[in-house]
Amino acid sequence: MQSDGLQPPVTSARDQLSRLLTELIAKAPGTTSALLASGDGLKMAWTEQPTDDADSLAAVIAGLYSLGRQQFKDAHGGLRQVVVEHDGGSLFVMSAGAAFSDTKAVNTVLAFVTTPRADPGQVGYEMNAFIGGLDEHLVVAARANSYSGQGL
Repeated sequence: MQSDGLQPPVTSARDQLSRLLTELIAKAPGTTSALLASGDGLKMAWTEQPTDDADSLAAVIAGLYSLGRQQFKDAHGGLRQVVVEHDGGSLFVMSAGAAFSDTKAVNTVLAFVTTPRADPGQVGYEMNAFIGGLDEHLVVAARANSYSGQGL
Protein backbone atom coordinates (compact mmCIF):
# COMPACT_ATOMS: atom_id res chain seq x y z
CA MET A 1 0.00 0.00 0.00
CA GLN A 2 1.53 3.27 -1.13
CA SER A 3 0.58 6.42 0.67
CA ASP A 4 3.42 8.58 -0.58
CA GLY A 5 1.60 9.70 -3.74
CA LEU A 6 3.99 7.87 -6.09
CA GLN A 7 1.36 5.78 -7.82
CA PRO A 8 1.14 6.48 -11.54
CA PRO A 9 -1.99 8.31 -12.64
CA VAL A 10 -4.75 6.11 -13.98
CA THR A 11 -5.43 6.85 -17.65
CA SER A 12 -8.23 5.63 -19.84
CA ALA A 13 -7.70 3.47 -22.91
CA ARG A 14 -8.72 6.48 -25.02
CA ASP A 15 -6.06 8.64 -23.39
CA GLN A 16 -3.45 5.96 -23.98
CA LEU A 17 -4.42 5.59 -27.65
CA SER A 18 -4.47 9.36 -28.08
CA ARG A 19 -0.96 9.54 -26.64
CA LEU A 20 0.18 6.83 -29.08
CA LEU A 21 -1.41 8.76 -31.95
CA THR A 22 0.38 11.94 -30.86
CA GLU A 23 3.69 10.06 -30.89
CA LEU A 24 2.78 8.59 -34.28
CA ILE A 25 2.07 11.88 -36.05
CA ALA A 26 5.40 13.23 -34.81
CA LYS A 27 7.06 10.53 -36.96
CA ALA A 28 5.35 11.74 -40.16
CA PRO A 29 6.30 15.38 -40.90
CA GLY A 30 3.41 17.36 -42.35
CA THR A 31 0.79 15.39 -40.44
CA THR A 32 -1.43 17.73 -38.44
CA SER A 33 -3.73 15.27 -36.68
CA ALA A 34 -4.78 11.65 -36.40
CA LEU A 35 -8.02 9.98 -35.45
CA LEU A 36 -9.06 6.43 -34.68
CA ALA A 37 -12.77 5.69 -35.09
CA SER A 38 -15.03 2.68 -34.96
CA GLY A 39 -16.25 1.41 -38.31
CA ASP A 40 -19.68 2.81 -37.50
CA GLY A 41 -18.36 6.33 -37.07
CA LEU A 42 -17.72 6.88 -33.35
CA LYS A 43 -14.42 8.48 -32.34
CA MET A 44 -12.17 6.35 -30.17
CA ALA A 45 -8.98 8.44 -29.91
CA TRP A 46 -7.79 11.64 -31.55
CA THR A 47 -5.12 14.32 -31.52
CA GLU A 48 -4.78 18.01 -32.21
CA GLN A 49 -8.45 18.79 -32.88
CA PRO A 50 -11.52 19.89 -30.93
CA THR A 51 -13.91 17.15 -29.85
CA ASP A 52 -16.69 18.35 -32.20
CA ASP A 53 -14.29 18.23 -35.15
CA ALA A 54 -13.22 14.74 -34.10
CA ASP A 55 -16.88 13.64 -34.00
CA SER A 56 -17.44 14.94 -37.52
CA LEU A 57 -14.23 13.47 -38.91
CA ALA A 58 -14.99 10.07 -37.33
CA ALA A 59 -18.30 9.90 -39.20
CA VAL A 60 -16.69 11.05 -42.45
CA ILE A 61 -13.81 8.56 -42.40
CA ALA A 62 -16.05 5.63 -41.48
CA GLY A 63 -18.36 6.54 -44.34
CA LEU A 64 -15.54 7.00 -46.85
CA TYR A 65 -13.98 3.69 -45.96
CA SER A 66 -17.31 1.89 -46.02
CA LEU A 67 -18.17 3.28 -49.46
CA GLY A 68 -14.78 2.34 -50.87
CA ARG A 69 -14.91 -1.13 -49.36
CA GLN A 70 -18.38 -1.73 -50.78
CA GLN A 71 -17.33 -0.60 -54.26
CA PHE A 72 -14.26 -2.86 -54.31
CA LYS A 73 -15.59 -5.79 -52.27
CA ASP A 74 -14.71 -8.24 -55.04
CA ALA A 75 -11.16 -6.92 -55.50
CA HIS A 76 -8.49 -9.44 -54.63
CA GLY A 77 -7.14 -8.45 -51.21
CA GLY A 78 -9.77 -5.79 -50.53
CA LEU A 79 -9.46 -2.05 -50.03
CA ARG A 80 -6.16 -0.79 -48.60
CA GLN A 81 -6.72 2.93 -48.17
CA VAL A 82 -8.73 5.95 -49.22
CA VAL A 83 -6.97 9.24 -49.89
CA VAL A 84 -8.75 12.56 -50.30
CA GLU A 85 -6.61 15.40 -51.63
CA HIS A 86 -7.61 19.02 -51.15
CA ASP A 87 -5.91 22.40 -51.48
CA GLY A 88 -4.80 22.33 -47.84
CA GLY A 89 -3.36 18.81 -47.84
CA SER A 90 -4.72 15.28 -47.72
CA LEU A 91 -6.82 12.91 -45.67
CA PHE A 92 -5.51 9.34 -45.50
CA VAL A 93 -7.89 6.62 -44.28
CA MET A 94 -7.00 2.98 -43.56
CA SER A 95 -8.79 0.11 -41.94
CA ALA A 96 -7.36 -0.91 -38.59
CA GLY A 97 -8.09 -4.34 -37.16
CA ALA A 98 -8.70 -5.74 -40.63
CA ALA A 99 -6.83 -8.97 -39.95
CA PHE A 100 -9.31 -9.76 -37.18
CA SER A 101 -12.20 -11.65 -38.77
CA ASP A 102 -14.98 -11.78 -36.18
CA THR A 103 -18.36 -11.21 -37.81
CA LYS A 104 -19.70 -9.78 -34.53
CA ALA A 105 -17.05 -7.06 -34.42
CA VAL A 106 -16.75 -3.64 -35.98
CA ASN A 107 -13.34 -2.81 -37.41
CA THR A 108 -11.77 0.51 -36.67
CA VAL A 109 -10.58 3.14 -39.12
CA LEU A 110 -7.42 5.22 -38.79
CA ALA A 111 -7.09 8.65 -40.41
CA PHE A 112 -4.26 11.13 -40.82
CA VAL A 113 -4.88 14.75 -41.81
CA THR A 114 -1.84 16.25 -43.53
CA THR A 115 -0.51 19.40 -45.10
CA PRO A 116 0.66 19.42 -48.74
CA ARG A 117 4.28 18.95 -47.59
CA ALA A 118 3.61 15.51 -46.06
CA ASP A 119 5.29 12.56 -47.75
CA PRO A 120 2.52 10.09 -48.67
CA GLY A 121 4.95 7.17 -48.47
CA GLN A 122 6.01 8.10 -44.94
CA VAL A 123 2.39 8.63 -43.89
CA GLY A 124 1.39 5.21 -45.24
CA TYR A 125 4.36 3.55 -43.61
CA GLU A 126 3.62 5.05 -40.18
CA MET A 127 -0.08 4.21 -40.41
CA ASN A 128 0.69 0.59 -41.35
CA ALA A 129 3.25 0.27 -38.55
CA PHE A 130 0.72 1.56 -36.01
CA ILE A 131 -2.00 -0.76 -37.25
CA GLY A 132 0.33 -3.76 -37.37
CA GLY A 133 1.46 -3.20 -33.81
CA LEU A 134 -2.03 -2.93 -32.34
CA ASP A 135 -4.16 -4.81 -34.87
CA GLU A 136 -5.96 -7.20 -32.52
CA HIS A 137 -6.68 -4.39 -30.03
CA LEU A 138 -8.33 -2.17 -32.64
CA VAL A 139 -11.59 -4.08 -32.96
CA VAL A 140 -14.77 -2.93 -31.29
CA ALA A 141 -17.60 -5.26 -30.26
CA ALA A 142 -20.65 -4.80 -32.46
CA ARG A 143 -23.42 -2.80 -30.85
CA ALA A 144 -26.64 -4.69 -30.27
CA ASN A 145 -29.70 -3.45 -32.11
CA SER A 146 -32.00 -2.00 -29.49
CA TYR A 147 -35.03 -2.09 -31.78
CA SER A 148 -37.02 -5.24 -31.12
CA GLY A 149 -39.55 -4.78 -33.90
CA GLN A 150 -42.46 -4.75 -31.47
CA GLY A 151 -44.70 -2.01 -30.24
CA LEU A 152 -45.27 -0.11 -33.50
